Amino acid sequence: MLYLSNAFSLNMISGDVVVRVVSCGIKEVSRILKENKYVSIIGHKDIAAIVSSDLGLDVEYNRQSVSLKTDDVMVIAQYIGPRLIEGTTELPDGAKIEYRYLSFR
Repeated sequence: MLYLSNAFSLNMISGDVVVRVVSCGIKEVSRILKENKYVSIIGHKDIAAIVSSDLGLDVEYNRQSVSLKTDDVMVIAQYIGPRLIEGTTELPDGAKIEYRYLSFR
């Protein structure tokens, strides 16, 4: 399964796995998500709105817990910056979203 998330926690995995993390650009992430069925587990409404705008996709806000298994993959939209003001639709000055692709073996 392919997941889109704004965070990753070790609580999302069970057992012993190797996690591979690769940095990705917006174009690559957009292509991956457009070409594959994915489940959004972005648990922050404003981040979901900003990522939607970034990627040109309708990214769902979906606060959901997952248990990742071997062969699952995840795209992380990692917000870096000051605390977002509720209802924000744009990144504040100095903030950014970094995209990473995680795979589990």
